[in-house]
Amino acid sequence: MRNKVSFLIGSGFSIPAGIKGVKELNARLSQINEDEIFIGADQQAMFLNGQVDNNRWSKADERLFVQEFLKFYESKIISQGDQFHYETFYDYYSGYLIGKEHKEDIEAFYKLFGEKNLNYEDNRDCHNRIADFNRTFSQLLASILHDVKYFQDISTLNWPPYDSFIRFLGELSKEADVKLHSLNHDLLLDWMGSHHSSTWMSFCDGYILAGSPYYGSVSFDFNQRTPYQVHKEYYVKLEYYAGRYDKPICLYKLHGSIVAKKVYPGKAANEVARLKSDYGANGYFMESLEENTGEYRLERLGDDVPPDFLSGTTNKMRFYKRDPYFQNLFKYFQENLEQSDTLFVIGYGFQDTGINDYLVNYFLNRRKRMIVVDPQKPMTDLIDRFGANHIPKSVVDVSYDEWLELGRT
Repeated sequence: MRNKVSFLIGSGFSIPAGIKGVKELNARLSQINEDEIFIGADQQAMFLNGQVDNNRWSKADERLFVQEFLKFYESKIISQGDQFHYETFYDYYSGYLIGKEHKEDIEAFYKLFGEKNLNYEDNRDCHNRIADFNRTFSQLLASILHDVKYFQDISTLNWPPYDSFIRFLGELSKEADVKLHSLNHDLLLDWMGSHHSSTWMSFCDGYILAGSPYYGSVSFDFNQRTPYQVHKEYYVKLEYYAGRYDKPICLYKLHGSIVAKKVYPGKAANEVARLKSDYGANGYFMESLEENTGEYRLERLGDDVPPDFLSGTTNKMRFYKRDPYFQNLFKYFQENLEQSDTLFVIGYGFQDTGINDYLVNYFLNRRKRMIVVDPQKPMTDLIDRFGANHIPKSVVDVSYDEWLELGRT
């Protein structure tokens, strides 16, 4: 019987790789001007980075709503002296979408926005305007965390500055089952596990490719050494979430991912599949066998435009026990905590009360060993109350030998 060792990974883990942390996200998302974003006819949104939008008249009202709603929140809702926090903001407007919380303030803003900026009767009611905003805001958040290098199909023998940590995971997995629980939406840890020579043979994340009936449509323009440019479109097979964790190193993305897509393969409203989108994929299909003809066909699937991840300080907790996908992930989280004797916490500030409850109820109350790796001691009483070991270093500053020693003691 192999031992289990659990990890809990927070946003601080990714900062040494240049991925923006919470402070930078708050600064970028607190003020968005309408002329720096693009919203396409297909509802795909992104920050403009030198690209020219030749259809600025299209979706102009949606872009302006993004700009003005953020100004309204900053000037009218945030208490004096408080700073914008994107997760608190997400809780604010998602509370309206779910249960009409803050109804008076938000609907008053909606009315004033229409009177000042629209010279026609708005065909979008307040709920739909906020839903449109949520779709755009979620995509803009995801775009900040997106880095195309994590889509490259290459392998690496070493990867500074994380090499010591990755080698430690590979060594640890020889004798124990390594359970990585990440709260991050970015792809850093995913790429590490699946592409580093120390881990890729031993790594899984619940998604599988073999036997997948799901495809994405990818378009390319090839500039050949001829007078012609060749445009091609391909179908690429996509991994789908099967909940299969059958290798020594398992990654559980507890809050979802910027490449996770929610699609609807059946007629029933509750029939949902999760796919891992690939670089350039736009449009999702399912291969199925026609019973009457015995022939295969590709059927285009409906999908949620934004990536499938959770945000908000309290909104996330609604999904921990309601959405079957996240229910399954948190069931694994609970079981892994219960069955592990050691928990490494890296770059997590202990600000998520739902996660903290899991730590206390299923691990710390049983007086098991927690090691917190963070340059600054997190503002929580859990470390001292349960006698955890705080290592005042970044994940990339702990040497391989130090990791091995921490794993032994």
